[in-house]
Amino acid sequence: MIQNGMTYGREESFAMSDFGLFGGRSWLNAAHQGPLPNVAIEAARKAIEQKASPNLISDDSFFSVPHRLREALANLIGASPEDIILGNSATYGLDLLANGIRWSAGDEVLLVDGDFPADVFPWLVLKARGVSVRFIKPASGVVTAEELRGKMSPRTRLFCTSWVNSFNGHAIDLQAVSNVCRHTGVYFVLNASQGLGAKCLNMTDFSMSALTCCGYKWLCGPYGTGFCWIAPDLRESLQVNHGYWLAMQEGGSLAHMRDYSLRSDLHARSFDIFCTANFLNFMPWTASIEHILAKGTKRIEEYDDELISYLIAELRRTNFQVVSPEDRASRSAIVVVTAHERQVNRAAAVLADSGVDIAVREGNLRFSPHFYNSRWDIDRAIDALFKVQR
Repeated sequence: MIQNGMTYGREESFAMSDFGLFGGRSWLNAAHQGPLPNVAIEAARKAIEQKASPNLISDDSFFSVPHRLREALANLIGASPEDIILGNSATYGLDLLANGIRWSAGDEVLLVDGDFPADVFPWLVLKARGVSVRFIKPASGVVTAEELRGKMSPRTRLFCTSWVNSFNGHAIDLQAVSNVCRHTGVYFVLNASQGLGAKCLNMTDFSMSALTCCGYKWLCGPYGTGFCWIAPDLRESLQVNHGYWLAMQEGGSLAHMRDYSLRSDLHARSFDIFCTANFLNFMPWTASIEHILAKGTKRIEEYDDELISYLIAELRRTNFQVVSPEDRASRSAIVVVTAHERQVNRAAAVLADSGVDIAVREGNLRFSPHFYNSRWDIDRAIDALFKVQR
């Protein structure tokens, strides 16, 4: 397609050469699964080779693999590696909090009606312990600071929400929401899964009690990866009885392991999911995170935002209604459009037949391009939508 005198091609993506060819298809579905970059594929091959020839697995790698991942994740969010908890999903961190906080009967958890299920179910099970769960129904796509403040009660102990809503692409005002929670003394728990990797975040800029995130969407890691950060004072107050033997050995040698002394200096590591030397997952995920850091998180955010501007502008030429916000302050790298059910279903089929992969969520079409995409992929999707209108 020619726009403003320029022909846009696949070569425009500054990261396209770092990824595979996706079988000739346009993968506009990072909100579902982010593809592995080439460096991560090589790391996965190395992990498989090591398992095929176990003599290649050194004792030190049981500690160096999680250490390197922890360092990369800390650099990604501006935190200390000692405060990074390695998990297998976003839910892992939420589960730690839900089961570890010292709740009292009558405590209240506030959630957002319409949020992703991962942000809901860990708290619902607390009802058996006398903890009530109340939903805020936002007037627009996400809850505002004013709505949150108006719904809090003296019993409110914790507020949990997504940074970016998976179903409409709205991003919350992190600064305003975190300030409300800080001023009221309410724990603020953020699921960053649909934002981190496409948007920059530095933990020192916000008053947050906990952040949790999966690794297989915008962070381009394997499925079954995730991490969380919990404020040290909250983390140390959790009633979680983990006693993972390998964590107790860190700093020592696997040649001598029969010291059964419990360590009290593990900090966040004492909350890690077990088997942190998860070579097949953590080696390629580390490579992906390091690749994102090398590309530059700010540069990726700006590039993705330019793609979204172009996508929204092109969607205005179709008869599909854009559900996601168009202003930069509220939008994300997720763009959701809607139409009559029959047209949505037909569009999904035509897009797939045209080599464009998107997601259908709650009766809408969801586009989620990332830094490996280009305007060529957007043009391909728009051309498919025009076919539906004929």
